[in-house]
Amino acid sequence: MKDLFGNPASQRKGITLNLYHDERKIPSQWFYHSFCFVPVENENKVLEALIHHRKQSAWEKEIHFKDIDNTRTENDLAVRWINYFGAEGFNDFYFYLLGINLQQIEKQLWRSDTRDHRIYNRFFQIGLYSAIKWFFLNSTVGYSSVVLNRIFSHKRSHEDKDAFHTKPIFETLEKSLDRRESISFNSYRIVEVNSDHEEEPDNPSGSHLIQFVDIIMGTFSQIYDNTSNQQGKKLCADAMLRCGLPKKIAGVNPNSRYYKKYALSFFPLAKISKKDFLGKTLQYFQASQFYSDRDMAYTAKGQMVLFST
Repeated sequence: MKDLFGNPASQRKGITLNLYHDERKIPSQWFYHSFCFVPVENENKVLEALIHHRKQSAWEKEIHFKDIDNTRTENDLAVRWINYFGAEGFNDFYFYLLGINLQQIEKQLWRSDTRDHRIYNRFFQIGLYSAIKWFFLNSTVGYSSVVLNRIFSHKRSHEDKDAFHTKPIFETLEKSLDRRESISFNSYRIVEVNSDHEEEPDNPSGSHLIQFVDIIMGTFSQIYDNTSNQQGKKLCADAMLRCGLPKKIAGVNPNSRYYKKYALSFFPLAKISKKDFLGKTLQYFQASQFYSDRDMAYTAKGQMVLFST
């Protein structure tokens, strides 16, 4: 593939991004990792858009999808962010949702009393590396290199032996070196951020973006899992469906405005043992166990798609 000047696409310049991550778990059913990659030169623009919609809605407090109910201003902010995601966001950032079907994995991988951090971290690393490859390091897009400036994640408790803050980064570096891929990190530690922008002392802008990731991820989950009958969550799902999402992402259409900008995948297609999960390579799973075509449990009658492909 060549660019407009006749040069190989592989000669395209590198890209530097910040990454914002959040998670969502539906007990005994699904677990989600969500990744939002924002090019550093676009960060102020994205943040200004999120804050603009926050002011327009008059909801100044923290927003979480799980807490959305029937509060008008809160619902208005969530819907505004979803419309921004569907109509404009793909110009300025990249979004990847990885869903793990817990019913297809041996129960011993997810203990009822505590999270198995090794499995959690491996899913994070798989999602991180897969997103980098899909969005940036491929013959279609052809960036010469990817630099992760900083990685921010929603603050949560960790066991003392949990290596979440560093291990996924070093595993990604090791994999990229083995494959001679240009992936680097300006910081070798994941930064945990309080999602409440009024409580976060060091990275309040990151709090807004973490909240945004949570709303988008929660809305996709509502569409696929239909876990709530609350009006606010239905409004979010309806707004996303009017954008033609997630269908337009799951279809992997090269002519879509969302192609190589938004992506989602689910795992595993068939039941998998703990031995296989911990022992098989990512290439093995990519060839046989990841999929994007999944039934949607939530449907909204009379919805019309507002935005084109």
